[in-house]
Amino acid sequence: MIINKPYKIGNIEVKNRLIRSATFEAMATDEGYVTPQHLNLYKNLAEGGIGLIITGFAYVHPNGQSAHRQLAIYDDKFIKGIKQIADVVHGVGNGCKVVLQIAHCGRQTGAIEETIAPSAVFETYTEKMPREMTHNEIEEIIEAFGLAIRRGKDAGFDGVQIHGAHGWLISSFLSPYTNKRSDEFGGSTENRTRILVDIYNRAVELAGRDFPILLKMNGTDFLPSGLQIEEAKIIAKRLADIGFASFEVSGGMWEIITLPPKDFDWRPTFIPESRLNVGIEHDPAYNLPFAKEISQAVDVPVILIGGINSNLLAEEIINEGSIDFISLCRPLIREPDLPNKWFASEQKIGVRCIYCNECLGTLSEGKGVYCVQDEKV
Repeated sequence: MIINKPYKIGNIEVKNRLIRSATFEAMATDEGYVTPQHLNLYKNLAEGGIGLIITGFAYVHPNGQSAHRQLAIYDDKFIKGIKQIADVVHGVGNGCKVVLQIAHCGRQTGAIEETIAPSAVFETYTEKMPREMTHNEIEEIIEAFGLAIRRGKDAGFDGVQIHGAHGWLISSFLSPYTNKRSDEFGGSTENRTRILVDIYNRAVELAGRDFPILLKMNGTDFLPSGLQIEEAKIIAKRLADIGFASFEVSGGMWEIITLPPKDFDWRPTFIPESRLNVGIEHDPAYNLPFAKEISQAVDVPVILIGGINSNLLAEEIINEGSIDFISLCRPLIREPDLPNKWFASEQKIGVRCIYCNECLGTLSEGKGVYCVQDEKV
C-alpha cells in the first residue's frame, strides 16, 4: 500500500503517509504545563502506527490562549515539560516523528477577556469585538512565534507547524474578511501574508533554516468576502518559495456555525455544515478540491485533512498523485491504533468514528478529550 510508504517533509523522513492532525487535548495544567495524560496520549498514538504526530496547539503569547487546559509555549520555562512529549514519541522506537503546533487565538477565544485581531471585526460566535492590534503588538507577536519555534527545536521536536487556519490570529491576518488594515500588514495579498514571512525569517534567525516549519491554512474561509482558493494558492506559493516545508489544507472560521446557509460562500458541491458534521459515507474528503488546488501551486508536500473514512479512500487519494499525506483527527481519538489496522489489510477498513462531534463537548469536563461513543458501548 502506498500509504505505508515513506515520504519526506523538509528533512523529516516520515515512515508512512499518515499524519495525526493537531487535536486539542485539554490535558494541560491551568498554567499550560504538560501532564502525564499528554504522555500517555502521545505514546499510544506513536505505538498505533502513525508516521507523524502534530500536537495540539500551544499558545505563543499569554494573550493568545484559546481555551483552558491548553499547552503553553510562550516562555522558556515550558521547554522542559514539553520536551517530554517529543521524548515519549521518539522513545517508542518505531520511527514515529512529532511536530509541535503553535498558535495565537486572536479574536476567537473563551479564555481571554480582551481579544486582539488585525482589525476590529465583530466575532459572531463568541459575540466579542476584538481590539485592533497596534504595529508594535504585531511585531511582538512575530517575535513570540519566532521564539516558540526556537523552543520547539530546543525541546527536541522534528519540526513546528504554525496554525494559520480556522480563524485563529494568523488566519485572520490572511483573510480579507477579518483584515481591514491599511498599513503594511493589510490590504494586498502580499501585505496580509507579511506576518508569516516575518515570522519565518525570524524563526530562521533563531532556529536555523534546516528546522522544518509547516503551515496549516484555509483553502477557503467559507465566508462572504473571506479568503478564497485562488488567493490561497498565491499565498501558499509565496510561502513555499521562502521555505515553508508543507501545507495542511483545511477551511472555515468559527463564524460559519452562526451564519444561515444562504450566507455561506461555498462551491456547489460543498454540502452546508459538512465541515462540522461529516458522516462515515457522507461527503468524504471534503477539503480535497482545495488541497488539490494548493498542490498545483507549490512544490512541497500537501497534507489533506477531513473526512478520510477508510484505508482504501486514503490509498486512492495518495495514488492519484496530487496529495502527499493524509491527516486524521477525530478517528484517532477513538482508535489511536487505526494506522496499524489499515496497514494490516488490503481490504476496506473504515473508521469507528461516526463524526458526531460530541468529543468537542468533552473539552470542558477537565478529563481531556475522549470519544463519547466509547462510553455508550
